[in-house]
Amino acid sequence: MEHSRRLLPAILLLLFLLISSEEMGTKVVEARTCESQSHRFKGTCLRASNCANVCQTEGFQGGVCRGLRGRCFCTKRC
Repeated sequence: MEHSRRLLPAILLLLFLLISSEEMGTKVVEARTCESQSHRFKGTCLRASNCANVCQTEGFQGGVCRGLRGRCFCTKRC
């Protein structure tokens, strides 16, 4: 019984170290998204899919509609 009492703190310390090292190793880094107003999109941007298609022809990954004036902004990872 005395042996198990001495072993318990060591086991708890080992479990704590294992749990904390797993949490430290799983960092998620999110890439920044850069936006630039489209040079080729004409008219008011009402559908993001139309904007994204035009932006892909400009070399971007996608596009979104922004603002009250309905401007198309192209997006890519920085």
